[in-house]
Amino acid sequence: MWLLITAIVVLVILLLIRNLYGEDLRQYDSADLSATFYRPTPSYKYPQALELIESIKEPISFIKPSKYLYALRKNIDRLGDVELDCEIIPVATSFLDHRIMGEWVISKNSDVNKRLLYIHGGGFAVGSPKSHRVVTERLARELGVAVFAVSYDMIPDGKRVKGIQDCRYAYQWLLANNLYNQQVSHRIYVAGDSAGGNLTLALIGWLKLQDIRQVDAAIAICPCIDSTFSYGSLSYNAKTDFLLHPFLGKFHHFPQFVILIWIAILFRMNPRDPQVSPIFANLSGLPPILIQASDTEMMVDDSRRYTNKARSQGSNVRLQIWSNMLHVWHLFDLEEADEAYIEIGKFVAQCEYEREKVAS
Repeated sequence: MWLLITAIVVLVILLLIRNLYGEDLRQYDSADLSATFYRPTPSYKYPQALELIESIKEPISFIKPSKYLYALRKNIDRLGDVELDCEIIPVATSFLDHRIMGEWVISKNSDVNKRLLYIHGGGFAVGSPKSHRVVTERLARELGVAVFAVSYDMIPDGKRVKGIQDCRYAYQWLLANNLYNQQVSHRIYVAGDSAGGNLTLALIGWLKLQDIRQVDAAIAICPCIDSTFSYGSLSYNAKTDFLLHPFLGKFHHFPQFVILIWIAILFRMNPRDPQVSPIFANLSGLPPILIQASDTEMMVDDSRRYTNKARSQGSNVRLQIWSNMLHVWHLFDLEEADEAYIEIGKFVAQCEYEREKVAS
């Protein structure tokens, strides 16, 4: 009798674990080398970027684990303590009984009728609109848009699903409001890096299924797209990703089912759910998407797979790969960052041109 009960329990556990696996994505592993921005070595300011990363980690390396996350959040926010040529306007409002928190980032050439929702990265656990002001200021200036950087619920003290909802409501609020009053946006974009790239792609996938205006274009910077972590670069780029290695460097040592269980507990959601793994959604009928990644980061295969799957289903996705770069190098004063922002500007300009051409 006990043997039968044990067998049933084991079978149920195995079925539950099996339910955490997504589709086999290896068919989308081919690389698009034509989109690579190659340099034999990084630009001359690269060592300074590495020093900045160390300056964030070093002061908290001996802090108790229970306080480490909050100290890391505080240190990462220091990235925003720089002189910027923009206006920062804090926002605390509500939309459909949902609280909207964040900040406007306005440059001298920002058009309030062209708006961009920015979703910061940080592993869904750290980061803020302040920590990413270098990025949002540059996007506001490069694209001539009014940027709204949303503050969303983060784990482990918050809920992953709440963070997703925060971004959805922020987008709907942004559609109808500029920084002065209620006004429908003429152009609307969404962008995000790393975890924010995940939320960006999840948002446009959700919008496709709603009776809500879709974005005119989306930009995902070094996105984390597959929360089942099934891609190979997690392992083969572990030693070359200086930003993510301290946090994800040991992931490839664990069996995938252990990672899946841990993610399910941490997110309180199935890791293959398209809400947290946009790559497992139907990727047809999406707006124009630009993805930028580095060939030496741990998540680069994520970007390749998403691009190849979306293209195979008819969506317009442009993938650009930089060689020998940090994860989200856009945060640092690098020539490669300048190149990336220029490419984002070209992408958005082309999207605007094509929309106006169709309208005429």
